[in-house]
Amino acid sequence: MKIKLIISILFLTFASFAQKPIMLDNIHYSVVDSTAQENAALFFKTFFRAKPTFETSDNPLTFMDFLAFPTQETSISISYTNCFEKKTIKKENIVTASTSILATYGVHWLAINTKNIKKTLKSLLKQGYSFVFEDFSLPNEPEINAVAIYGFENNIIVLVERPQLKTKAYYGIDHVQLIVKNLEENVKFYQDVLGAELMDKRDRSIVLKIGSQKIVLSEPEALGLVREQVWARDTNNQVSHIDCLGFLYDEIEPAYYAAKANFYPIIKEPQVLYFNKKPTPYTICKVLSPDHLEIDLIQEEGRTYGRTYVKSK
Repeated sequence: MKIKLIISILFLTFASFAQKPIMLDNIHYSVVDSTAQENAALFFKTFFRAKPTFETSDNPLTFMDFLAFPTQETSISISYTNCFEKKTIKKENIVTASTSILATYGVHWLAINTKNIKKTLKSLLKQGYSFVFEDFSLPNEPEINAVAIYGFENNIIVLVERPQLKTKAYYGIDHVQLIVKNLEENVKFYQDVLGAELMDKRDRSIVLKIGSQKIVLSEPEALGLVREQVWARDTNNQVSHIDCLGFLYDEIEPAYYAAKANFYPIIKEPQVLYFNKKPTPYTICKVLSPDHLEIDLIQEEGRTYGRTYVKSK
């Protein structure tokens, strides 16, 4: 009993030094196969001017696409393997967004901002993409002009109009919307592990800031969903959707100990990622949120900023 108490005290001591991540490094889409991966990448390139980003490693993760809107900002990563692992998901265990009628706890949509949504919306509708809701509003910003559309494989993409944005980039990641079972439990998790800051709170919905990125947590009712009709996350049936969020750190050990001290499930202890039987510059720890959304704590040798664009030849 004394030994357990000492270990708990040590963990809590380390946890008190837990640092905030540098940034939300990547939002990972897991898709069915290489064709779906190509289609997903093409979707973001065609409609949102996303560009490939650069890996400095001598052993790059060639099975994964990294795309970004503004350079050195959060990347969208796409692969048909488990997040950051050379392990193909069996097709019989894939439930694509287009065949999944019910929402799932975890990431519900990716919101992309632009100064004027009309042109982008017109292009999407012309290519056959459709509205998710006829009457749509953001749970924490109902006054903002926003629309929700079904994107590739019916993944929900929300367009948010921000005419006041001071940026040269035409598009950017506005926020990531999560569906959570219990708001308080999830807020505590993101504060304990990632040092999240509270930006706004409304009925059953909270906006957190992690790094410079907004993460919106909402219980089903705040999104007009029926709680009994929202799926629990099942790692055996991989939905073709955003399956994990990766946060970049100078050093991941403090965040790891913070997760350990608060008894959050850790599915992978901090370790160097190997690809093609060779080490990569990545050290990764995988933690599960209260709703079993995978959160990756990422450390990469020589990188403390977002990825830059691949230079055109």
